[in-house]
Amino acid sequence: MVRMTDHASPLSRNQWKSLDTLVKRADEDRWLSSRYAPASKRRSLMALYAYNYELAKVRTSVSEPGLGAIRFQWWRDALDEIEAGQMTRKHDVALALNELITTSGFSLLVARRMLDAHEAAFEEKDRAKEPEALLMSAAANQLAATHAWGQNITQLAPAYAAARRGDTKAFGPVVPKVPGTIRPALAHAALRYNYASGITMKPFAKRLLIMRAMFSGKV
Repeated sequence: MVRMTDHASPLSRNQWKSLDTLVKRADEDRWLSSRYAPASKRRSLMALYAYNYELAKVRTSVSEPGLGAIRFQWWRDALDEIEAGQMTRKHDVALALNELITTSGFSLLVARRMLDAHEAAFEEKDRAKEPEALLMSAAANQLAATHAWGQNITQLAPAYAAARRGDTKAFGPVVPKVPGTIRPALAHAALRYNYASGITMKPFAKRLLIMRAMFSGKV
């Protein structure tokens, strides 16, 4: 039985600011897109992206499978605490995730699926298994309950991720214009053309490309 009662104290304004800074440093593409989200939704995106970062950084933090398993188990235990309504951890990202799940309707099942996918990618040393589409879909769903863009995200997200990693020179699928409501979750995918072409983007150029994607819907 899922209780989902929030016993943890809400994060302070300074803690949210620190999380925002963390995401900006760790995942600037998504952070830039999130600047266009309504203020009421931006914290949800920051919690989601910070959680994804914590899972993704296991790959760069440890090399031994056993140590990786310990890190992932820590997050699995944190999700169990959230489900039981007994969050005791003082980790800012865990607390933000707790708020996201208990107040913003984010699915605990999706959080578990993200964890499982990152662990599989770590164990198999295959970054293509990282949950890019799941992450993008979760972000879009935080902005709009319905958007009929699920299949497009399934195709677009891994193509963007592969281009960003430098694994391919292919641009990926041609997709229709992104609905306005979910553009703050997808606008950064427009950078795939530059990544695939090997173009080094200066900060201003990246911001300009994302702004254009926000206004045009073309990614």
